[in-house]
Amino acid sequence: MKFKKYAKYLGVATLAFGFATGCQSTGTSSNTSTELSANDQVVQSIITDAKAALADAKKEGYAWRDTGKFIKQAEKALADGNTAKATSLATKALQQSELAKKQDAEQDKAVKERFNQS
Repeated sequence: MKFKKYAKYLGVATLAFGFATGCQSTGTSSNTSTELSANDQVVQSIITDAKAALADAKKEGYAWRDTGKFIKQAEKALADGNTAKATSLATKALQQSELAKKQDAEQDKAVKERFNQS
C-alpha cells in the first residue's frame, strides 16, 4: 500500500515537473501573483501533506532532523516560482515523514519482541 502512495506522489512530481518545463520552453506564464496555477496547487497539497505527516512523526518522537528544513525550502522555492525544485523538496519531506513513522513502528515492534521474551 505504501508503494502505491509513493508512486502517486512520484507521478504528481513528474507531472508537475513536465508542466513546469513545458511552460518554461514556451516562455508564457498565465498565472498572476495572487492565484496559484494547477501545478502550484499540486505542490502546495504535497507540502500540506508533508506538514501533516511531520506533525504525526513529531508527536511520536520520530521526526527526522532535516524534514522541516525541506518543507521550508519547498515553500520558498514555490514562492520563487521554481515548481520543479519545490516538488522535489516537498516529496522528499513527505517521504521522510512516512519513513519516520515506519521507523517508529519497527522500533516499537523490536522493543516489544526483545523485552517480552522470557
